[in-house]
Amino acid sequence: MYYIHAIASITHQNSFRVDNIINELKPIEKDSDLISPDYKEFIPGAALRRLSPVLRIGLTTSIEVKNKVNKDFDAISVGTALGCLKDTEKFLTTFHTSTSDFLSPTAFIQSTHNTIGGQISLGLGNHAYNMTHTQNNLSFEVALIDAMMCVNEGKSNVLVGAADEHIPFLETLQPKLVSNQYPLSTGASFFAISGKKNNIGVKAVKTNFNSASTQEDLVNFLSEQNMTLNDVDVVLNSSDTVQIPSTCDSIDYLNFSGLHYSASAFALHIAHDYLIEKKKKTALIINDMCSGKTGFMLVQSDEA
Repeated sequence: MYYIHAIASITHQNSFRVDNIINELKPIEKDSDLISPDYKEFIPGAALRRLSPVLRIGLTTSIEVKNKVNKDFDAISVGTALGCLKDTEKFLTTFHTSTSDFLSPTAFIQSTHNTIGGQISLGLGNHAYNMTHTQNNLSFEVALIDAMMCVNEGKSNVLVGAADEHIPFLETLQPKLVSNQYPLSTGASFFAISGKKNNIGVKAVKTNFNSASTQEDLVNFLSEQNMTLNDVDVVLNSSDTVQIPSTCDSIDYLNFSGLHYSASAFALHIAHDYLIEKKKKTALIINDMCSGKTGFMLVQSDEA
């Protein structure tokens, strides 16, 4: 087991510094706003003005997790599918419209995907292993697998999380790329994990980038854990492609996170608090929001 020792999420829900988000969850609407803390508590004003929304939420949640565990991280693993979109858009717009032979490199530097991980490293004063994973909707799952490997190698306190942001231009692309059933959103969720025992932990994670059937992938994943869906207390799913037994609770997590490629990280936060609040044993997170790509996370309580 890879135990969760601290969590911080900034989303369209009241999720930051809330001990139990289960009672706070409400379906988000298209005009729902990101519920942000006072960033000046975490980031100096001069730096804050230079940071895009995704950098603010990624850095702030990481600092909050660090404050909770009160211990330096010996590895950092970040997932992001689209990176710093606002800075990417700014750079491309400037590149397209500028008549100068010289462009400021700032927007380009801040537009790269690993800027989030780099900013976290700078903000925490951390020089440990730092890796960014960009694998579409499975970016968080791959980052989590990396974090679990770090624990296996002897790391005692690993920061893992994911962040993605919404910009208006995505609304033009949404019908062509992903479902328009959910409003587009912004979110970041970060976790401190280690092998040291705690209440809730991640037992297993698996991804498939060439999936023909979510149902078949799921059966194989659970079989590897000597389980079936009847052994699961709650399923957090991103679509209706899996038949869920009536004995099992079901949560459509995109209904609460909105649609962004790192939403499964927030699903892990929901699963963690659900198991504590409901005193249940096992949660399963299914991420198949993109066709042909499936991710599974098995979360368990040691106290249920």
